Amino acid sequence: MISFYFAVAALVVVALALLLRPWWRASRRTVSADSLPALNAAIHRDRLAELERDRSSGTLSAADLAEAREELQRQLIDDTAAVEVAAADGFGRRSAITIAILLPLIAIGLYALLGSPAAVLPGEVQTQRATADLEQLTAKLAAKMEQNPDNPEGWAMLARSYKSLGRWDDAERAFTRIGPDLNKNAELLAELAEMLVQKNNGFDDRSRQLIQQALRLEPNNMLALFLGGGNAVAGGRYAEAAALWQRLLPQLEPGSEDAQMVEANIAKALERSGGAKPGAPRRDVPAGAVAPQDEAHRAAGSKDKAAAKATGKSVSGRVELSPALKAKANPDDVVFIFARAVDGPRMPLAALRARAADLPLDFVLDDSQAVMPTANISSAEQVRVEVRISKTGQATPGKGDLTGKSAAVKPGAKGLRIVIDQVTP
Repeated sequence: MISFYFAVAALVVVALALLLRPWWRASRRTVSADSLPALNAAIHRDRLAELERDRSSGTLSAADLAEAREELQRQLIDDTAAVEVAAADGFGRRSAITIAILLPLIAIGLYALLGSPAAVLPGEVQTQRATADLEQLTAKLAAKMEQNPDNPEGWAMLARSYKSLGRWDDAERAFTRIGPDLNKNAELLAELAEMLVQKNNGFDDRSRQLIQQALRLEPNNMLALFLGGGNAVAGGRYAEAAALWQRLLPQLEPGSEDAQMVEANIAKALERSGGAKPGAPRRDVPAGAVAPQDEAHRAAGSKDKAAAKATGKSVSGRVELSPALKAKANPDDVVFIFARAVDGPRMPLAALRARAADLPLDFVLDDSQAVMPTANISSAEQVRVEVRISKTGQATPGKGDLTGKSAAVKPGAKGLRIVIDQVTP
């Protein structure tokens, strides 16, 4: 941002130098217009007095005196013309000063009107402004929906807006206000399931049921297939995850970032499955349930965790509870530690759980703790670690929770110190 302002200032200086160059040259050749009239008058009087003295002394005849006076008059006329030129030059200098002041002001005004001033702000400030704008639009939409509640499309739009803002409870209520159309629309069911995964930092029974319901309505729904694969991975059913993502892959643009990401996930799922045939179901586990991991799966998980640490795609540090809040925390209160992308969805990229009695606590968050396999610490440019002591034991924020967070850091950051020093109102 600073470099942009320096560049703009340099361009303005260059433009002014080119525009004002004629006035600079003229100012070097011209005497101040205010002093010329007095100077010319004094010279004229002196020379006229000298001629009168010569006439009085007899050294100058009457005819010569008349001729000398005419010559002085002609010179005075020429000097007056010079004064007018100087005055014009003075006016030109005033014009130059006016241009020097107005040009930057006009440039700034045009940029504010036609340009994108927000584009030079830091990314975090831009995100805050965009969030504030979305909050205002969402509030207006919510007020409109209360006045006209019989509008399923409007409730769906409101639910998506709340979801984008991370207001999970409001989003869930808006989804339920959609009415019967919700259970007929696979995309809305999948979006609701995704919101619940974000809200609960993982899959629960309801989100799994919604995913299955969406796939029954629309077997090739892209979001449902994506979530279904993530749910299968979370349950240790890697072959099933690969099968779901293989159904998703043909619907993506070949060679796109999304396609490359899904291909990588399929390869990892097949590797974790230990060579199991894609789509082979676990007979001892109902569809959508969480399967216990066998030794091969645990070994694969350990391998992934070691790989994550080896590549440095982790953040680590220490969590402490502020002495001022120790009386508000019970030893058995649940502590959630999670990392979120600074610019991106609010779904945690990695999360772990502890007890208040464990504080102060050293932590490490890496890709092996990802809630969704496709959204991990490695995929983010900057992350922020947040800590919450939940008074309800739920991952969803609640009144009275004790919180703290780090500054924005890059993956691989170590030695973070996070103090829990805030109370959720």
